[in-house]
Amino acid sequence: MIRIHQIHVPVTQTLSVSHIAKKIKARPSEIHSYEIERESLDARGDHLQYIYTVLAQVSNEHRYLKLKDVTEGTKETYQLPEQLTVSTRPLVVGFGPAGMYAALILSECGLRPLIIERGKSVDERTKDVEAFFYQGLLNPESNVQYGEGGAGTFSDGKLTTRMKNIRITKVFEEFIEAGADPAIMYQHRPHLGTDQLRFIVKNIREKIIRLGGEIRFETKLEKLIIKDGAVTGAVTDKGTIETDTVLLCAGHSAADTYTSLFEQGIEIVQKDFAAGVRVEHPQAMIDQNTYGKYYGHPSLSPASYQLTARTSAGRGVYSFCMCPGGVVVPASTMEETLAVNGMSYSARDGKNANSAILVQIPRTDFDHGHPLDGFRFQKELEKKAYRDAYQAPAMNIRDFVNFLPASQAVIETSFPRGIVMEDMHALFSDAVNTALREGFLNFDRKIPGFVDQGIMVGMESRSSSPIRIPRNEDGCCESCKGLYPCGEGAGYAGGIVSSAVDGIRQAENAIRSLRNELK
Repeated sequence: MIRIHQIHVPVTQTLSVSHIAKKIKARPSEIHSYEIERESLDARGDHLQYIYTVLAQVSNEHRYLKLKDVTEGTKETYQLPEQLTVSTRPLVVGFGPAGMYAALILSECGLRPLIIERGKSVDERTKDVEAFFYQGLLNPESNVQYGEGGAGTFSDGKLTTRMKNIRITKVFEEFIEAGADPAIMYQHRPHLGTDQLRFIVKNIREKIIRLGGEIRFETKLEKLIIKDGAVTGAVTDKGTIETDTVLLCAGHSAADTYTSLFEQGIEIVQKDFAAGVRVEHPQAMIDQNTYGKYYGHPSLSPASYQLTARTSAGRGVYSFCMCPGGVVVPASTMEETLAVNGMSYSARDGKNANSAILVQIPRTDFDHGHPLDGFRFQKELEKKAYRDAYQAPAMNIRDFVNFLPASQAVIETSFPRGIVMEDMHALFSDAVNTALREGFLNFDRKIPGFVDQGIMVGMESRSSSPIRIPRNEDGCCESCKGLYPCGEGAGYAGGIVSSAVDGIRQAENAIRSLRNELK
């Protein structure tokens, strides 16, 4: 096979053999088959076009390897570890992306893992989430953060990552087998949508069960049983589990779980994180800025953006988890606190675009000498943002930037609990306010209208974990043998794909260790 880059196709056309043949100056009959490896959209200049990379089988391929955009091509595949039989089942704590893929690999290798998840199954969880969105009834154990599929289930389901790792192929292949559109394998910014994720995570769960795994919902880890520096079991609110291998995939919001582990002597260190607001703009405005004269073309999806800026004080400001045609939703886990997140369905057909706009929060902002000070800082932010019945504080971006009194909203927000227009400077430190202001002005130069047509909604505080559990080169916790910290909550990932990849990696590490012990 050969890999052919930079195949340009106008948005009015669909990639075909003819486009590929034209690129390498071959006859269409010489191209026997092809597979799209990557698709991106070039919205620069006057010619809106898709750009493809493909793997193709062609006659006399050596003739084309001299061309500029042609290289030898092989399709990499993920290789599972060898099958293994052990007497004690590994325990996976948490069933978000990290836990799901860790459990899947363990199951495929014959280890019959036991998975515990403090939240509910996705169908029951969905009922609780909707009760919170529309009635203000928060279930602290079943919400946007806790439950089957993790926080990603109630998000845009974005699969964008900058990682280069063969395990990503495994992640995408399993999503596709579970019902995702095969196009996610090559799309520039693939996504699943909350509505699709609900079915996908159930299908992956059912595969794990078919392979010998077992999952117990509404079962919360309370502490580990540790003897001579090694795991020998786990205590849950439903009883004790005997195990010598625990994959800790508890997610970035499980502060109580990490507190319990720290009190048992598990080493935890502080980590920088980020905080800020959700912003909403008319999706039409984002589309017009992105597509120009091609705005409204039926082949174009709702546009997204990715923005970064470095402020005068050196703090980074950036967009995160941008949801085209989405909604801003409450994402709290504790009573009388407010965290918000962004979510969209697969069609992305809402009238607003939303995105987190985050400011880097260095440890110096919250360090008072305790490893878990970051969680305390997050809670303080969320308590400050709470309004009656989980309404959200909100402010027009132009009022914030110009230090004006809060005025009537420039657009109707999608936040289901309602908003309270107020001066949001009071929520943040001077350093964060200055960074937000400079970031907004920078982004307005890139997307005209970003300031005048936008509204900010707070508090966006759960984008990443403020801790890390150190692990050694074998992936094991440095302070406890048999414990494998994993994913976002342990400080090793930042999204659905990177969390899933870390889950796979840690499952491989656990399998390798178990195999070595059997030798």
